[in-house]
Amino acid sequence: MAIALSLFGITLLHNTPVLANPLEEASALSPLLEMDSEFNFREVPTKIITTRPALPMIPLGENSISETPPIDNPFNPSLFAETLPLTAQDPPLPESTSPGTTGSPESEDLRQQWQLPLPPTTFVPIEPPTATIRRGGTTRVAPGSSSISPTAFGPGFGQFFWGAGFQHRTRFTESSDGTISTGFGLGNPRRTVGLQTTVTVLDLVDNRSYDDGFMKRGSISFKLHRILPNNFAVAAGIENAIVWGFTDAGTSTYGVVSKVFPLRESTEEPFSRVTVSLGVGNGRFRFEDDFNNDVNTVNVFGSVGVRVHQQVSAIADWSGQDLTLAASIVPFRNIPLVLTPAIADITGSAGDGARFRLGVGYSHFFRF
Repeated sequence: MAIALSLFGITLLHNTPVLANPLEEASALSPLLEMDSEFNFREVPTKIITTRPALPMIPLGENSISETPPIDNPFNPSLFAETLPLTAQDPPLPESTSPGTTGSPESEDLRQQWQLPLPPTTFVPIEPPTATIRRGGTTRVAPGSSSISPTAFGPGFGQFFWGAGFQHRTRFTESSDGTISTGFGLGNPRRTVGLQTTVTVLDLVDNRSYDDGFMKRGSISFKLHRILPNNFAVAAGIENAIVWGFTDAGTSTYGVVSKVFPLRESTEEPFSRVTVSLGVGNGRFRFEDDFNNDVNTVNVFGSVGVRVHQQVSAIADWSGQDLTLAASIVPFRNIPLVLTPAIADITGSAGDGARFRLGVGYSHFFRF
């Protein structure tokens, strides 16, 4: 089995037991954070604020009107008999103008000299109403969009996660098993690139003759990820890059692209988001026959998560071998805890029948 629990960025780093191998491990299923779909990966709207420069002061010339002439009767024609010219210090105005000369070269030059520049434009970001909120070091999270396959989202510097997974029986056995996992993020996936590192203990239940013992087997996995405009993200990872003891899945490398499709303006509305991930990989992502026969091929995997409620997502996840249907649930709105119950091997294209899995994940943001 491959277990590398990826709790952050819609998914735990899934080294999960979808392998065509009777020695597979229990899954650590649960994704934890989907910050990317709510804040990190949103294209921030902007509003435009324009600032108009002050008009220049034009001093009055000698012929300028210093006071208003008295009005002897309701209409005084003398007020409109002539147009008194205005004289500026720099540049000088013609001594006189008349309606007949408005199109003259002198008046055109004058207009060009006093033409005002376009007002400067300032872009002020508007924080989206569904932005991730940190309170006292914790992070409000969204439900995940995958259960056993990786997505392109991940943690940045200061973000840590923990999780545990359980399945009532492993593939081709009647034995239950579980895993625990922890990890952290480095870098800034929005500006440069983020690195997710996950440490997973692959065996919590010593109930099989070939097990080395409780917590005697484990692995370390890595994922580089980057957030792009228009709610896209890309990632490349290696699961079980470092192994102690042994792992049923071996080492798997992959690349994946994810995109969030906003269907509603606010996540408080039902069916507000759809997150789609599509990738290719070898190792545990291969077809069951290729895995059993050790054929070095690559295969396609992917997931679709529909945010049916602000705190609940429905998930369909193709691991490359079989289909898993799951739900991702955030039980408490302001506590970064995610539960992911799932039924694996729905289609029967791998394994020996459907199996129940449960993942639990938690995360924390440390301010350094």
